[in-house]
Amino acid sequence: MNNEHTIDDNQAMVRQVVDSLDQSIEHLDGHTLSRLNQARHQALAQTLRPRLIKAEWLKAGAIVALIAFLVNGWLMFMTPDADHIGVDDFEMILVNEDFELMQDLEFFVWMIEQEDGN
Repeated sequence: MNNEHTIDDNQAMVRQVVDSLDQSIEHLDGHTLSRLNQARHQALAQTLRPRLIKAEWLKAGAIVALIAFLVNGWLMFMTPDADHIGVDDFEMILVNEDFELMQDLEFFVWMIEQEDGN
């Protein structure tokens, strides 16, 4: 009920404004009416001008950006961390019977620390 009353009040106000504007136009001189008509035609001509960015291209660009963002995020979360060394890597070193590799392990750790420092 209250919502319908508000809608009726709004429609009455709109009718009153339209009637007031129509009455004000009737009392304008010819020069002012001519200038208003010219301004109206200029405004309509501007709407017909081609736009630099059309809505279709804007939508396509937004979709491409969204796809690129999703693929980048997916790749970022799916790639393993290079800083995290898994247990399998250590098992491969320990199972290997080449003890020279075990002796060089300290050298490899030192090299990695030097690279991280740079």
